[in-house]
Amino acid sequence: MSRFLLRWVSAFVMLGLVACGGSGASGNTIDITVTATEFKFEPAVITVASGQAVNFTLKNQGSIDHNWMFQAIGFKITAVPGKSATRSFVAPTAPGTYDITCDVAGHSDAGMTGKLIVK
Repeated sequence: MSRFLLRWVSAFVMLGLVACGGSGASGNTIDITVTATEFKFEPAVITVASGQAVNFTLKNQGSIDHNWMFQAIGFKITAVPGKSATRSFVAPTAPGTYDITCDVAGHSDAGMTGKLIVK
């Protein structure tokens, strides 16, 4: 009886470790979608792990072109009105809070900014 219980508990613990492995730990790829409108990002703040691989989608629900620019690593993605664009990047290994902007003329001045928090 105790062997059966030990095996069951071991299997349950292993299943839990496997299930938690893809929850954003460094080294695993996550999917993030940000919606752009005039003149904001939703969400405006994103948190990722240090060195995290990210499949990033910018969904433009506005009426003009928008981009999401993460200048610290030279990452920029642009989406035309009514469309989405997807690209991948790897988050910096240095923890911190990084600025995000839309560099279309006047957009960041109108409030189209965000933050990428690396933990």
